[in-house]
Amino acid sequence: MKRPIRRILHQTAAVICACLLGFSAAAPISAAEPSTDSGISYTESTETLLNPGMGYTSTLWYRCAPGKTTPRSPVGSLVLMFIDIGAFSSGENGTKNEDGTYTPGTDYPLDDVFFSALRETFEYCRQNGSTIALRFRYDDDGTRDPEPATYDMMLKHIHQIGDSGILSDYQDILMYVESGFVGCYGEQWGGKYCSTAQKAELLDLLLDIVPDPIPVTVRTPDIFAKWAGIERKDLASWESEPNSRAARVGMYDDGYMGSDIDLGTYANRAVETAWLGRQTTRTYFGGEFSGNLEFAMQYDTYLPQNAIPEMYLTHLSYINSNIFGLYHDYTFGSEYDVPNVDNSAYYGQTVHKFIRDHLGYRFVLRDVNLPQKVEQGDVMQLQFDVENTGFANPIREQNAELLLEKDGCYIRTPIPLDSRNWYSCKTTAEQISVQLPGGLTAGTWNVYLKLSVGNNTVQQTHMRSVRFANPDIWNPALGANRIGSVQITESNDPQKRTHTGFGSADGTMYTLNGLQIFDGACSHSGEQGTPAAESENAAIWLHQDANHLYVTAKYDTSAAAEVHNLHLKNQTNGERYWIYFQNNGFIYFNHGEPTGIFQKHNNGIIEFQIPFGDIMGLAPGVTISDVRYSLQDSANEWKVLSDVTASEPFELAHHITVYNALRTVSMKQGDSLPLTVTTDAKEASYQWYHNGTAIPDANSADYTIKAVEPADVGTYSVTIRTEAGAEQSTDICKVLQVDTDALRGDADGNGIVDAMDADALLEYLLTQSAKLANPQAADLNADGILNAADLSMLIRFISESA
Repeated sequence: MKRPIRRILHQTAAVICACLLGFSAAAPISAAEPSTDSGISYTESTETLLNPGMGYTSTLWYRCAPGKTTPRSPVGSLVLMFIDIGAFSSGENGTKNEDGTYTPGTDYPLDDVFFSALRETFEYCRQNGSTIALRFRYDDDGTRDPEPATYDMMLKHIHQIGDSGILSDYQDILMYVESGFVGCYGEQWGGKYCSTAQKAELLDLLLDIVPDPIPVTVRTPDIFAKWAGIERKDLASWESEPNSRAARVGMYDDGYMGSDIDLGTYANRAVETAWLGRQTTRTYFGGEFSGNLEFAMQYDTYLPQNAIPEMYLTHLSYINSNIFGLYHDYTFGSEYDVPNVDNSAYYGQTVHKFIRDHLGYRFVLRDVNLPQKVEQGDVMQLQFDVENTGFANPIREQNAELLLEKDGCYIRTPIPLDSRNWYSCKTTAEQISVQLPGGLTAGTWNVYLKLSVGNNTVQQTHMRSVRFANPDIWNPALGANRIGSVQITESNDPQKRTHTGFGSADGTMYTLNGLQIFDGACSHSGEQGTPAAESENAAIWLHQDANHLYVTAKYDTSAAAEVHNLHLKNQTNGERYWIYFQNNGFIYFNHGEPTGIFQKHNNGIIEFQIPFGDIMGLAPGVTISDVRYSLQDSANEWKVLSDVTASEPFELAHHITVYNALRTVSMKQGDSLPLTVTTDAKEASYQWYHNGTAIPDANSADYTIKAVEPADVGTYSVTIRTEAGAEQSTDICKVLQVDTDALRGDADGNGIVDAMDADALLEYLLTQSAKLANPQAADLNADGILNAADLSMLIRFISESA
């Protein structure tokens, strides 16, 4: 009996489809789309990449004093803070007579002003997209015996730092802590407490107060050996257990390449660099090149043919911005190659550039395969090969995500990748499978791979992100690498259409449109908008959000030594402000310390970020005018190359930025869907709406559509209001369809899905006059329209159930 029913139903389906859709037979169900090459370039560029937690450090010499420590606002992808606490130590804050006799001063505990300023400095680093590293020290000028009078007082300082919670609160952006503290410059020589045993005890204490797994680095290998309870010569066979306390210990070499033993760093260079090679796949090795080049040149250690292989062996992650200048005189070629890595892109470049660009990790996509098409709600599979041509792998764990973007709107999901395992001189193959949202708009979506460091908010999406070395794949607004595109096609499968998540994420849609991304570039189309003023070789734009004024300018790129000037008048307080940034790092500000003012520039675009508050007297309601940007060339008699002024008044408003975009979903009856609005508003109130009607008690940034019913179809929006009077309304989600699973296909509404339902739907489609008892149940592809596609699916469903 089953076979005749199936045959009749299939024949009926073919005839009906031919009549209603104008083709002779029902289309076959398509097979899964094969994967195809992504079309991106797999050739490595030679661009210098400023990736988080590696490379050239930006060093901050941070002098602190009882009651006088002030916040600082450093910038850089890796900010190494030399935190000088000598003013709290009797060994440094005493007096020196004319004959050089030193009279000790007074030991003080670290005070609340110190910790408050340090916390504010760390927060500036978080907000400007930096990662940080630390060395606490008592001396910054070579003074001997700078420590407190007693060892216990030094231990008290260390315990204070641990008890303050600051290391734990910023552990997501804290890359490593140098053991420091004792001796001249915190380099652990020339101090009161510089015996190997004391430095091993110091290491043990720092491993206690620095949150696991953040690395703690020592100055020389013998400190680790003493701490581990082994002879220094036994480092030849030492290998730390993975995830152990020992595995956290790295090394900072402040005599790097200074001699055959790096000015006392090594006792047996071959043995101890081999130990570093095993140790530093999960901890840091770095430092600074020796300052005595003439002495270093008495040895052959520094020569590229010796130095480069050792940099790979020891996994050199960072240098304090002082690579030997003589490397500019060497040209990188095949004679400097090491096994198992393709560095041919750098043939013809200087050795200096090669070393600079290969500090830490450097990822190059060597192959990417994506499907050409994927149905809404289906699983997307992709494969890629990535080579790490850098000296090291990432040390701190990185967030791995997959993003899909279309017309400035994007969704994101975490993916199970661990880039710490993308080791130097190795190509790694990865496969990813993620299920797409069923409501994702059909069309072409760009696919992005994103790695990042830190607990970054949606507002900070572009920050602390890892750029790959392939050309033309970087999206600075997303902080992500485009690995191809995929065509999303409409699905007729209700199970797929009602899937609301994206991978392991909830499928929230975000937007870049209308946002100012502070990254020194035109990050996405429409970011700048209409200029406030233009001149022959410059232009200027003014923007704001809830907390900052942004001034963007276009400038001439021909200067040999750029000096970027910004002037503005605050009409409300009558003050004029002038700040300029020289290419050597010097900053001048005519109102004191420019804490919190940042600029980023690249290829003829510069962006200034100025915080609201006392620094320039900015706040909502304040009017500025005469905003002038100029570029000078200090290498050419300070010639002005670009000059533009926006003279018209610009009033700062109460402002709310919303980072959400409208998402569309279809849902199953009884399911729930959490919604969240993300803004930069502080102390705001919220009201959610369904089809324009306020939802009772829906008064927070989060709202959940619970146990959804057909009556819940429609648009969900939210209005945000601040105490200052700013207001913003935005649509967050549109529920297209609520699918009643139990009665899907029950077109006649009698509680049974059978051939009578197909008859009822057919009559409705042919006559358009008959009433259909349950049109929602008959809309099997959940597209909101009843047509032959639904009838064909219904007949197939009845046939398979017969």
